[in-house]
Amino acid sequence: MELAGRTVRFHVSPEGRKALRGLVPATGSFQAHVVEQGELGLLVNMQVGKAKALDQNVPVMLLRWDYIATMSFEYRPERGPIRAAIGFRMT
Repeated sequence: MELAGRTVRFHVSPEGRKALRGLVPATGSFQAHVVEQGELGLLVNMQVGKAKALDQNVPVMLLRWDYIATMSFEYRPERGPIRAAIGFRMT
């Protein structure tokens, strides 16, 4: 699932809280905008709501996959192309 471009609410594991002490809240969840997604984890911008133009520098933090306990976000499935019904037509 592609998360880049989405605002996500993260719940961090105890190991993640220890590693990211001072960068994420000590308790509870936090929201961040996912800038990029990779094998190691997600590059997130903690300044949700302070959108910048794409050509400007954006402060990001690597949130490794093993630090994430759960995530929640709005999901809308993409609808595939509408196909015409297959069948016979009588003339």
